[in-house]
Formats: sequence, structure tokens, C-alpha cells
Amino acid sequence: MPSFEYEGRTIEGKKVHGTRLSQSTDILASQLIREGITPINITFKSEMKLNLPFFLKFFEKKSISTEDMAMFSRQMHTLLKSGVPLTLALRQLSENVRHPYMSFVLNRLIEGLESGHELVAVIKTFPDFFSPVMVGMLQVGQNTGHLDDAFLRLNQYLELESSALKRVKATMRYPAFVTLAIIAAFVIVTIWVIPTFARVFQQSNIPLPAMTRVLIGLSDFFSRHWFLILLFMSSAIGSLIYWLHTPQGRFQWDKYQLQIPVIGEILRRVVLLRFTQAFSMVVSAGIPLLEGIGLVAQTTDNAYATQEILAMRDSILHGLTLTRAVATTKLFTPLEVQMLKVSEETGELASMLDQIATYYRREVEYDLKKLNDIMEPVMIVSLAVIILILAFAVYLPIWNMVKLVHSG
Repeated sequence: MPSFEYEGRTIEGKKVHGTRLSQSTDILASQLIREGITPINITFKSEMKLNLPFFLKFFEKKSISTEDMAMFSRQMHTLLKSGVPLTLALRQLSENVRHPYMSFVLNRLIEGLESGHELVAVIKTFPDFFSPVMVGMLQVGQNTGHLDDAFLRLNQYLELESSALKRVKATMRYPAFVTLAIIAAFVIVTIWVIPTFARVFQQSNIPLPAMTRVLIGLSDFFSRHWFLILLFMSSAIGSLIYWLHTPQGRFQWDKYQLQIPVIGEILRRVVLLRFTQAFSMVVSAGIPLLEGIGLVAQTTDNAYATQEILAMRDSILHGLTLTRAVATTKLFTPLEVQMLKVSEETGELASMLDQIATYYRREVEYDLKKLNDIMEPVMIVSLAVIILILAFAVYLPIWNMVKLVHSG
């Protein structure tokens, strides 16, 4: 018989928790109520992680791409809409997916359903595969008997998320490539080219330009202390990565990103784009307001924004309206607050959130295009300047040597 972990409160208000065997969550909830315990949370207890095959351990921490999840949601909607039973639909998909971990998860979902568990109870055991927003949408679809519509909404949300991420990555790819090329060129010239010319210049005993002396000094320093430089850089990068993985470090870094001139404003709009897209989806799915805010808070992928959104939820709990709660955060502009105020008064929150998401999407596309148009000539000029500096530093002494030879 399946095992469930439960949390609840007794009639006296005492919080209790434990593990029990039951055929389903509904039966266990009824049993707890008969015993005078009000259930707060009931979760299917799975031993799946312990039985994960060794060769799949490598994939366990690998997140499934948003494109894969969007395709999975689309296929599930199509199969369920066609009348295919849930278990059979999952089995058909598990036999055709290429990602080993995704196939493993789908097979565990099938086993859970065949053991009598509800779909949502099983998917909660894979938080790295199903996000809180996905779980919330599927929970509503399961409760209302419209699971196919829930998968359709999920597909729409994931496709919007995927397209936004692709645009951001495509814009940043070019400057990242040029920056790496500049660093590689500087390292190669400093370590291998400059020392060769330096020996020639020293033998000629000609006065060297300041630019050349600086490069020779840097080359000599790197050649003599490369191990210490490598050790220092490794330690610095390792410390930075460790700090970014701490809650405080992640929060400070995410907050700082939003304050960077030009780029910070684009990142803020990306954060709000993800929030409004997810919030519109959960509201359309019928998820209660407070629960929906809690679900979508994690979709921003920004610890600072998540804290601001959760603070907004707390403000609503203390009696503020949605508009006033939004106004207390530092994420939304007055124009966006006014748009939400109108939607709150007319009862068209989902529709207005969708319009705001569309507005952000256009703004992000425009800002990324403008940033790309600015950065491209800046990077080209920067690369040209560095090449000129290196060329002058190397060839000016050679020209001086040629002049000495001709004058002599």
C-alpha cells in the first residue's frame, strides 16, 4: 500500500506530522479528519530517488530544457484531448523521448499512477522536473477534470519562457565571443610573441617606447609568476562561485544585476516578463490569488525579485489590495501599477496580466536589439584599439631599428 507523509493540526491547535499507509490522499484525509486532525499537507512518499540506476545519476541533476518540457506538455495535451488514457499517454511518450532522465521520470509517473496515486501526488516527488507553477496548474486541471487544458496552458507558458530565454542568450552570445577572443589574443601575444621580440630589442640596445616597455614588463611578470597568477585566479573564481551559491550571495548579486546601468533595466523587464507570464497563466487556470503569487515567485530566477514578490503576498495577507501591494515593491513602475489597478477594478486581471506580459516582451525585444546595435560597434572598436596597441608596441621598436640601420 502506498505511503504518505502528512502534516495537520489537532482540535487543540497542536501541529502533528507523520507517515501512514493509505490507498489515496483523499482516503487518508478522511481518516485524519475522523481522528480530529485537520490535514494541512499530504504528500506521497516516494523511494524512487534511492532506486535511481547508477548510470542515470549523472543526469539526475541535469535540468530538462524548457523546449523539451514545452514539447512534452504539447504532446500530453494532444493525447489527452484525443481521449487517450493518462497512463497510456505517458507510456507512449516515455518510449520515444531521448533524454534518459526524462524517460526515467515518465516511467516512475506510470508506476505511481498504476499503484493508485494521483498524478499531482507523484509529480511532486520530482521538483527538479516539475516546477511549483507546473504542479499548481496540473493540480487545478486534475481537480476540475480538465487535465488536457492544464497541459495546454502549461505548453503556452513554457513556449513563451523558451522564446524569451533564446532572445536574451542570442543577444549576449556575440559580445561574449568577442570578449573571449580579445582575452585569448592578449594572452597569446603576451606569453609567446612579446618574449621573442623582447630578446631582439635587448640585443639591439635601442630606446624602447613606453608602450613596449609596459608590454615587456607584463610578459616578464606573467612568465615568472604564471603559477601564482593561475592559483590566485582559480581561488578568486572558486570563492566567487561559492559565494554566489550562498543565499546571501545570490540575493546580493541578483539585486546588484538590476542596478547595472542599461543592462539592469533590461534584466528587470525580463524578470517581470517571466512573472507576468506565469501569473497570467495561474490566474487563468483558476488558482487562488495568494497561492498563485507564491507559485510564480520562484519563476523569476532572481532571489531579490522573489523576495519582493513574496513580500507583496504578505502585504495582501495583511489586508492590502493587489494594486497597493504591487506599489510597495521596487519592481513595478507607476504605469504598470496603474494598469493593474484598472484590471483589479474591472475584474480582468488575467487579461491585463497578459497584456502587460506582451508589453514587456516587446520592450525586451526592442531593448535587446538596441543593446546589440550599440555593443557591436563598441566591441569592434575595442578589438581594433587593442590590436593597434599591440601592433605599435611590437613594430615601433622595429621601425626605430630600421632607421638606425639606414642612418648608420
